[in-house]
Amino acid sequence: MNYLHDRYRRANKITDQDLLHTLGDGLAEILNVIEREEWRNLTDVEKCALGIFHKNLGMDMGIPFDPLPSQAEGWKDGLHFGLELQEWTVGYEEEVAKPTATNDQYVRVYVDSALSSLPSFARSLVRQMLGADLDNVMRTSLCIESPSLPFSLVLSVIRNLRKLLLRNLTLPRSDSAAVKLVHGIPNPETNLYNFERKGLQPWYIKPTFWSKWGPGSFMVRVFGGKVPGSRGDRYQPRGYDLMTIGPDPQKGRGIEEMKSDIEAIRARGVATCPFSQAKTGGLKGDF
Repeated sequence: MNYLHDRYRRANKITDQDLLHTLGDGLAEILNVIEREEWRNLTDVEKCALGIFHKNLGMDMGIPFDPLPSQAEGWKDGLHFGLELQEWTVGYEEEVAKPTATNDQYVRVYVDSALSSLPSFARSLVRQMLGADLDNVMRTSLCIESPSLPFSLVLSVIRNLRKLLLRNLTLPRSDSAAVKLVHGIPNPETNLYNFERKGLQPWYIKPTFWSKWGPGSFMVRVFGGKVPGSRGDRYQPRGYDLMTIGPDPQKGRGIEEMKSDIEAIRARGVATCPFSQAKTGGLKGDF
C-alpha cells in the first residue's frame, strides 16, 4: 500500500491531509455506524483500542499527525487520540467536501448505473437509503438527495426495532454463525483467500452453486449486481493475493519495498503495554 501511494504523494496528488482524513474517516465511520445501528454503544475502553489501532496504522503508513491539536504534547491514551482524530476529520470534511461535477459523475457511474435495471421508484429509494447513512456535508458533496420524512421515519422504526430485538431476543453468535468476510483458510486449489459476499460486485468470491444460485445471489441479480464468475477473471474469483494487490500495471511490483516496511514495523514493535510508564515515563508519551 505504501508503495502504491508513494509516487502520488511525491507528485502531491495525494496530500498528507488527504491520507490523515482517510485514516480518520475509517475510525469515524466505525464509531458512527455502531452508534447508529447497534444495540449498544462502544465503551471508552473499546474506543481507546480503536484509537491505538488507527494511530499505529497511521504510523505504519507514514502519515504525519501534525494537523491534530495535541501533536506537540502528545495524547493521554488511545481514546484521546481517537476522539481528536474524529473531530479533525469532521472539520476537514466541512472545509473541503464541496459538490463537484466529478462527485456527481462518480455517483452516477457507481450507483445509478448499477441500479439501472430497477424501476425509477426503486432507484430513488436506494439513493435515499444511501443518503440516510450520510451527514449533510457528504450528501451535498456527493449530490445525493436527503431521504424524505416518511422514509426517514420508516428507517428509524426499522433500526430501533432491530436494536430492541438484538438486545433482548437474540443469543450471542456461535463461532459457526460468526460473520467472516474472509475465509479462514486459503482455497486449496489456488492457495489464495476467498471473500464472502459484501456488495453487488463479487470481488474474490469463489464461484460455487450456492454463491451463483442461492437466495442471496437472487437478490443480487434483482438489484443489478454480478454473481461470482461473471466476466471471467474480472472479479478475481481465484482469491485475494496481498502480494499483488493493486491496479493491473502495478501487480507484482513493490514487493521488496513492502518487505522493507515490514522490517521497519517489526523493529518498532512494542513488547510492553502501550500505556506503560516504564516505556514512556508517563501517559503523555508516544502511546
